[in-house]
Amino acid sequence: MKRNFYYIILFVFFIKMISDKINAQTLTVTNYVGALSSDPNKDWTEGWTNWNPNQANYPAVTDTVTLNGMLSTLPVPGELKVSGTLTLNNSKVYLLKGLLVITDGATLVIPEGTLIRSQSDLNSNPKNYASIIVERGGKIIANGTKDKPIVFTSNNNIGQRNRGDWGGVLIAGKALHNLSNTNFDNVQMEGFNNISFNPNLAKFGGNQPNDNSGSLHYVRLEFGGLAFEANKEINALTLGAVGSQTSIHHIQSSFSNDDSFEWFGGSVNSKYLIAYKGTDDDFDTDNGYSGVNQFGIGIRDTSLFDLTYNATSGASTSEGFESDNEGTGTANVKPYTNAVFSNYTMVGPVPVGTKYSELNSTARSAFRRGARIRRNSSLRIVNSIFMGYRNFLMIDADSSLKNTNDMGILTLLNEVPVDQVAKQLYFSNNLIVNTSSAFTSTTDTTANGLAEVARGSKSLLKLNALTSWLRQGGCLANNIDPVAFTSGTVLTNPLASSTTPDFKPVANSPALQGADFTCNSILRNLTVSVKEISESTNALFFPNPVTQGKIFFHNTVESYGLFNLQGELVISGLDTDNADVSGISAGVYLIKIEGKIQKVIIP
Repeated sequence: MKRNFYYIILFVFFIKMISDKINAQTLTVTNYVGALSSDPNKDWTEGWTNWNPNQANYPAVTDTVTLNGMLSTLPVPGELKVSGTLTLNNSKVYLLKGLLVITDGATLVIPEGTLIRSQSDLNSNPKNYASIIVERGGKIIANGTKDKPIVFTSNNNIGQRNRGDWGGVLIAGKALHNLSNTNFDNVQMEGFNNISFNPNLAKFGGNQPNDNSGSLHYVRLEFGGLAFEANKEINALTLGAVGSQTSIHHIQSSFSNDDSFEWFGGSVNSKYLIAYKGTDDDFDTDNGYSGVNQFGIGIRDTSLFDLTYNATSGASTSEGFESDNEGTGTANVKPYTNAVFSNYTMVGPVPVGTKYSELNSTARSAFRRGARIRRNSSLRIVNSIFMGYRNFLMIDADSSLKNTNDMGILTLLNEVPVDQVAKQLYFSNNLIVNTSSAFTSTTDTTANGLAEVARGSKSLLKLNALTSWLRQGGCLANNIDPVAFTSGTVLTNPLASSTTPDFKPVANSPALQGADFTCNSILRNLTVSVKEISESTNALFFPNPVTQGKIFFHNTVESYGLFNLQGELVISGLDTDNADVSGISAGVYLIKIEGKIQKVIIP
């Protein structure tokens, strides 16, 4: 493919040469894999995190009314709707008991350093879920700082806090998803349809990929996650079709009673996420989620797992990543789940220096893989560390297996290559440690410690093909078992038993051998160099303005990235014939395009 660079001036609505601030996401080029460098001065976890929140001496509640209104005086808390702007005061400690709903056009502003203590009651009628719900068109502005993070936590006393003490933060946006191709308005977050006093809560989705639901910066979510009913849970942070202009960074989810983070479609990006000792999955991506995420940590505790792991119906094992395209795995259901996760450090339930076989029987059944990809998903995980898992990767069923676009796998499946970059599953330049002491099946041919496939026809052949794919060089140059799975070989102190974990690589760690952001065409268009920006004034596309809100490429391109002149990625796309720039502020932008281009049309 020919690599093309186009430099354009966009004038949207009216001429304005100074662009507004954009909530953007660009991959930062690093010389290490995993979440952290070895430089203690660059440890982004310092200052705002808490690794032992059950022992935190939080001050008592001083305001029981603001987030609950008159509902706080009733025996059955329900919902309080916010219209206009509600601004909290960080000198108070708030109690959250009901459902706080930020309606269309409303804004909840939470200042730095604010503490919100929450208390659910599933024995009430109706049940009290103690959650914040941002409806489509509403916004939450929760901008903490490194020194003054915003904290959502349990209202229980020290030592008595537990998973599921309250609900969580749920944001419903207007971006794309694939749960419905006909009526986005009728898609609702699971469980909310049975809330009798408002069955229309938490509906999400639309056709605005650049939608803005606000910002979450330096926020801790402790002891959230709640089961509305069997197999219908809410997570510490649930993002339903949230758009790319929403800003999310520095979020720690601790002791969630379901997933720590879950995305249902949408295009929101993020940086600096921590999933700490959650119950189900650390990072769950579904229904066409396509965001770009960099720098994250997931750590499991052997004693904390999903209690439904052995249920006869709806059983759920605990994974690092879990990813679906949509519920049935049907091909060509767009948009595709194809999000990018780079520089993640994933520490599984097997303690350093031990083996999977040494876990008790319950833990061996409840905990599974670093990543489970299923139902036609095309997730991309790069430049990351995986250690201490039953298996590094499971590709569950052929619908996702064929998205590797590997000829060996495709031949085995009797499939032909699909020229769709948007459906390209890959795991590249990851450091994977522990496969020799992980899980190897003794009863079938579906797992070997590194990889796992679903039971069925040709399972051994599929497993061998998948293993070969993971071990190949080039853009899939995963570094597998370069050192022993013992203390001091990879990370400083990744032990789940510690209240002062340290995820920085030790001296001579293989994590310091470098990352790769140039081999894959998609990653190339998620980064931009100073030289590329400095040269952008040499070639400008006209005419102006962009009257239809789109840039047309004439042919379908492999990928593109649109950057502002600060080097921030504004929007990106895959396997498309246009770039939707509606909602982008006027200004000067650089567009990078990969593919066979004949011309670019700016109507």
